Amino acid sequence: MKCEPDICEYWRSKVDATVRSPPNTSKVDEKNPLTVIAAIECLLKMEGNKHPATFSGAVSLEASQIFPQATADVAALYYISYLYHQKWDHADAIALRGADGSVNTPKVIREAYRSYKKWFKSVKRVGLPRAREMKLDPLKETKVYWY
Repeated sequence: MKCEPDICEYWRSKVDATVRSPPNTSKVDEKNPLTVIAAIECLLKMEGNKHPATFSGAVSLEASQIFPQATADVAALYYISYLYHQKWDHADAIALRGADGSVNTPKVIREAYRSYKKWFKSVKRVGLPRAREMKLDPLKETKVYWY
């Protein structure tokens, strides 16, 4: 399944506060593996999008820190992980943390995108169900972590 422009607009609208959801997309099945693959393909194109995200901040009550407004590119990676894990609170916040404790810096975001793109090639090769069974991690071999 290719990521068509209309469906990519739908996925962009999920993470970019400046994008409106296109009509006739209210019944997108976020559990369907083909839909998830198409969504990831679209969302990985969000790198560098610094518009405000549609969601931001702490996701868990365990996070005791206040976070700045997330950008759409960080929210896109978070949403990819949500789709992959089928779990919204797969992290404590919409924040990528570097080994030095920095949060959502250009370097950390760039490294995360590089890793997610590499991971996605593996996911496409083995298939989404098998990737989940194998517990493939989008941030494996990086020093970047979800907060």
